[in-house]
Amino acid sequence: MLQRATDAEHDPFGYRSLFTIAIPLVASVACFSITLFTDRVLLMWYGPTSSAASISAGNVYWTVACIPVTAMGFVTPLVAAAMGRRDSSKNSVPDEVWRLIWQTTWITLGCIPIFATLGWFSPQLFSAFDHPQHLVRAESTYFRTLLLVAPASMLEAGLTAFFVGRRITKPILRTNVATAILNVVLDYWLIFGAFGIPSLGVLGAALATAIAMWFKAAVFFALIVRSNESRTQTSTVRRFELPLAIRILGPGSVLGIQQLMRSSMFSYILLMIGTASVKGLAATSAALSIYQLLSIPAIGMATAVTVLVGQAHASDAGATTRKTIHRSIVAGGLIAAIVFLSLLLIPGILVEIPLHGVSSEERNSVRPIAIVLMYFAAAYGVFDMTSLCLGAILKGLGTTTPILVSTIATGPIAIALGWLHWPPIASAVNRWWCALVVWAGLQAFLLSAFLYRRMADQRTH
Repeated sequence: MLQRATDAEHDPFGYRSLFTIAIPLVASVACFSITLFTDRVLLMWYGPTSSAASISAGNVYWTVACIPVTAMGFVTPLVAAAMGRRDSSKNSVPDEVWRLIWQTTWITLGCIPIFATLGWFSPQLFSAFDHPQHLVRAESTYFRTLLLVAPASMLEAGLTAFFVGRRITKPILRTNVATAILNVVLDYWLIFGAFGIPSLGVLGAALATAIAMWFKAAVFFALIVRSNESRTQTSTVRRFELPLAIRILGPGSVLGIQQLMRSSMFSYILLMIGTASVKGLAATSAALSIYQLLSIPAIGMATAVTVLVGQAHASDAGATTRKTIHRSIVAGGLIAAIVFLSLLLIPGILVEIPLHGVSSEERNSVRPIAIVLMYFAAAYGVFDMTSLCLGAILKGLGTTTPILVSTIATGPIAIALGWLHWPPIASAVNRWWCALVVWAGLQAFLLSAFLYRRMADQRTH
């Protein structure tokens, strides 16, 4: 029994390893959420126009940056796989890892002219939506400045792969905490002005984000350069390699397109909820805010799952991989169950968090709707977090197309279900939430089928 316990404790693909990687990543995701929350709140305090500009221009920014930034995130499973294939007798980082990290740098440099061109034409972009001129100026300023963040985010995604793919997560946690603190301080300073700096409003918020993100990328770069492993790299690994860049951008872009399609469909459903009922949209915002807060652990766990499955698959595509996948599903299911029960059992308590500070009259009108939607959010969350876990496993196995297919194939079905109940009335809010649940459920089903087929093919070969 003692020997068994010792073996389990040191199992490189066991539950302990999974949670050891996941916990710092969960804290890092939480830091990012705090950053976004601070930006929105401080801009709301500064003025409604600035807050509105940050939301609209921020969404446009993510539409532009979504694909390249998400694509760089695929470097993580590639690094994990490279570490899984390495000779265990050697402690040095394989040249393949260094080559992957350097390709991230070259790809980022290649995208900078594209971002600069988009920034140049940003006034025309927002004028096309027939917004008031003062709002267009604020949107263009925020968008143009925020584009400075895109290269830093791409670099960060690639550089963090050097640590995450090797199961080293403490530097990521420390850097994210420092970045979040820096961003909060800069936000207040640059938005409202202090120490001789005039109040910059929306420009200050974007500058604060840009400075903080470049600070984060610079810290990761410095940590890599100063590491003992950097001494083992040769000059040949710094070259641009088109085949290796395609190996990153191919499946990575698929993930980026999937994120773009998912965001677009989700935004459309929210737009239709708002058309049906303003109170319903406010209640939806409250329910989704709580779900997104509770689902932070699932996001960190998904990255840990990708790393462990990627290393297990690269080192042994048989029993070890199947065991790692089983443990990943169990761990993901545990988190999903906790979130589900929280939303189901204490919706009245949880919904007070986003409604705090709202007037009594508005709270009384929105709260009953929000509590009902928390039950829908519980069902949606089970399927959504299941899809997140299954998608992480598939990324670890080196395949991303099923993730895109599951999103595109099921989205129109959900929208069609919502459109069955036209014209939009207040009761349609629940129906659109039913469509969201069906959409998430179908995605989870398709991803389960893809994963089952993949594992069945491996057994036959």
